[in-house]
Amino acid sequence: MPRTRVLLLAVFTFIAGPSPQTVSARVTDTDSEGFELRNAVTNAETQCSAGLHRGGQFCCQPCPPGKRKAADCTSDEGEPVCVLCKEGEEYTDKEHYSPKCRRCAFCDAGLGLEVERNCTRTQDTKCRCKANFYCSSSVCEHCEPCITCEHGIIEKCTPTNNTRCKEEITGFDWRWLFMLMLPILLVLGLYIFRKCYRKNNFYQSSPPETETVPLNFSEADFSEYIPKIAELMMLNDVRKFVRKNGVPEAKIDDIKNESLQDVAEQKIQLLRSWYQVNGKKNACHTFITSLKAAKLAAYAQKVEDIIREDMRRNHENSNFTSDNENQSLA
Repeated sequence: MPRTRVLLLAVFTFIAGPSPQTVSARVTDTDSEGFELRNAVTNAETQCSAGLHRGGQFCCQPCPPGKRKAADCTSDEGEPVCVLCKEGEEYTDKEHYSPKCRRCAFCDAGLGLEVERNCTRTQDTKCRCKANFYCSSSVCEHCEPCITCEHGIIEKCTPTNNTRCKEEITGFDWRWLFMLMLPILLVLGLYIFRKCYRKNNFYQSSPPETETVPLNFSEADFSEYIPKIAELMMLNDVRKFVRKNGVPEAKIDDIKNESLQDVAEQKIQLLRSWYQVNGKKNACHTFITSLKAAKLAAYAQKVEDIIREDMRRNHENSNFTSDNENQSLA
């Protein structure tokens, strides 16, 4: 009887097939392989080899200079559809993945510029200063008119240097005497001040009162405040401002294309371009005045407050250092 039961159990197992645990294990193995395959596909979709760019579901080659991308490639490491830039109006000077060409620069005669080399599909317009104009900076956004000498020329005006003129000679020049005496007067004044300070001990008799620091924009370096100003202003307001104040439209487009996903970097580069166009001399005062003229007075007040606070701190630090030096001398 036991043998009959064992035989029936063997037949039943043969007909029923593998146990559910075995089937479950195989399904689990299959799911694991599918998961690894999906991971491999996902990695392939998000990573491209050096020199390639993600275009849709494939890694595409860049467009050559003189063209722009019209459509992505249709196979991995394939070539996208690239079309020519408009001759004389647009260009690209290196391999890229952008759907847009760069706009050719405009040599503005009103800024003292003229065309030295015309724009082609693969290179931008090259500008130079007109006759009787010069520019001494490495990147010229505008040229200054050469001065006219009244008493003779030492060196003629060149595209990179202004005219050097001779000075009028009219007997004894009192200015030279004043320039020679100025250092002596400064040293004498400093000596008298320190002597009186040690004698009266003025600053130790009572705590110093809060002093209002006069705002002298000529002492402020505008380039140091560009990141803070960029944080204050909206991107559209920065573009509107620099466009009205001498930054060429082609330069604005270049900055946008080079930092499409970085708004903060766009604002910083736009403000630096304005700084290059308008020059370093008294740039803070010029910037605040131009903001008010552009109906951006709210920004002008905030920028002025930032500069005033910074100069107040510098003034306090300078007084603290001077007090320490005087105490050590005493």
